[in-house]
Amino acid sequence: MGTMEVTRHFIRTGEREVHYRRAGSGPPFVLFHVSPQSSAFVIPHFLPLADNYTLIALDSPGYGNSDPLPLTAPTMADYADAVLETLDALGISRAPVFGSHTGANIAVELARRSPERVAALVLDGLSLNTSDEAQERTANYATQFVPTADGAHLAWAWQHTRDQLLFWPWYKPHKANRLHIDMKSAEYIHDVVLAKMTAANYWLGYRAAFSHDSSDALRQLIVETHFVTPDADVHTAVERGLTDLPSNIHFIDTTQEGQIDAIRNVLAITDSDASIKEPPEPSQRQKLYQTYVSTDAGQRLVRLGGQNMGRPLVLLHGSMGTSSLLANRATTLATDRPVLALDIAGNGDSDPLRQSDPDLGTFAEDVRAVLNNFGLESFDVYGESVGATLAIEIARQDDRRTRKLILDRPEFPAAGMRGDLVANVAPIIEASWDGSHLLTAWHMLRDTSLFWPWYRHTKEAVRNIEPDIEPVALQSRLLAWLKGGKTYGEYMRASLGTNIEPALMKLKRPCLVIGTKGDILESHADRIANELTKAKLVLADRQQPPTSVMIEFLDS
Repeated sequence: MGTMEVTRHFIRTGEREVHYRRAGSGPPFVLFHVSPQSSAFVIPHFLPLADNYTLIALDSPGYGNSDPLPLTAPTMADYADAVLETLDALGISRAPVFGSHTGANIAVELARRSPERVAALVLDGLSLNTSDEAQERTANYATQFVPTADGAHLAWAWQHTRDQLLFWPWYKPHKANRLHIDMKSAEYIHDVVLAKMTAANYWLGYRAAFSHDSSDALRQLIVETHFVTPDADVHTAVERGLTDLPSNIHFIDTTQEGQIDAIRNVLAITDSDASIKEPPEPSQRQKLYQTYVSTDAGQRLVRLGGQNMGRPLVLLHGSMGTSSLLANRATTLATDRPVLALDIAGNGDSDPLRQSDPDLGTFAEDVRAVLNNFGLESFDVYGESVGATLAIEIARQDDRRTRKLILDRPEFPAAGMRGDLVANVAPIIEASWDGSHLLTAWHMLRDTSLFWPWYRHTKEAVRNIEPDIEPVALQSRLLAWLKGGKTYGEYMRASLGTNIEPALMKLKRPCLVIGTKGDILESHADRIANELTKAKLVLADRQQPPTSVMIEFLDS
């Protein structure tokens, strides 16, 4: 089998957005992941089955990119009902279902409540707890990580995640609780830490699983159920110790390496409804919603909103960011115009460009390919920091459709500084075995509010602004930034390394240039405004200028 394409999608159930991954063709096979992970972790293991089945891997409510349930203490019944709504929206009337650990509890409850929808149940590591164990694990297992100014919460999250791979349960670090398995890679632990800290109250899924009476639910099942828990799993012995189970529940001896073949054999004797419908795109509205646009270079995440009136506004995020950081601004601007805020290629949830060291023109062409998908006849563009440079390049390439530009706190380095920025501004964050790279990333991001460029810790580089370093807000920015992985810096290097002055000199469109009074970047805004024939320069008293200034400019 060659490389199987995995695509990402959103579907809406009521007021919630549900994110899922899809691969393959044929009858559907629905997959539920471990807490606190997402569909990104579960679907790669199942790709050998994608030649014969359409894999549908859901992000559970509150995990990955799926909205949480509007409940303070959801139960497994609540999670199962939410999944059922998603299957309805996808038009999947009946399918085999796989669940691992917390996902196994969701799958069991789904099959108990709606057996006609589950063609077969495949379980890996079902959480089975006595009442005493449930109480103890609920109290101790899922620690909360409150962001601190020094970033120490990141070290604690790393140790917590690592110890989950060393002991069961992790909070009993004794010889008797030691797990005899290979340690996962630093990259894997990094991904789990980010998933854990990105999830909306990640502990809720654990608590629902610990309190779920899964042994009683198993005894009520009428669906053919197959345990394929590998021999080395911590739950295997407890599962095999169950008694008085109905005859429709089967245990299959397997290793981690043999699990897919065991599941393939189960699916071969299982019937299912092969219909899966493509979710419709909702009509534009003021509340932002998310979608993916497929281009020749991969998928791009786009946040959309606004009413179907006025000229659309395209929002481009800046350094070490994603469109999520512009969501509040986009929502405000969407009151009287359509808005589109996208994750630039290689950032956030957008795939990277399929070439090494892409230039600014390539990024602009990629954004235009996304805009072409919506059939826009004209648009305005807002660009923040390096996004301002990208906005100028888009206007250069697409002068016919570009109408107005907002250049918000642009980074417009002098020619002699571009080489230094390209070499130093966006180092790759490599996962280290002890998690120290997270503290490096924390202080890198923190210093972007303290110095420009962030790596020059001199008095000449001091930013005279109110620092944006409140720990909770900084944590949100960190998680958004690290989603881009090793490709985030391509966008920064392409923008900061480009001589944009020739494009500026030819730009005839109205521009609003925004700077911050006293900031080292105020001079950058001044220089850009002086180059333009139709520019309005606004210097704000704070780092985040009022949106009213932008609305007035766009409406004029």
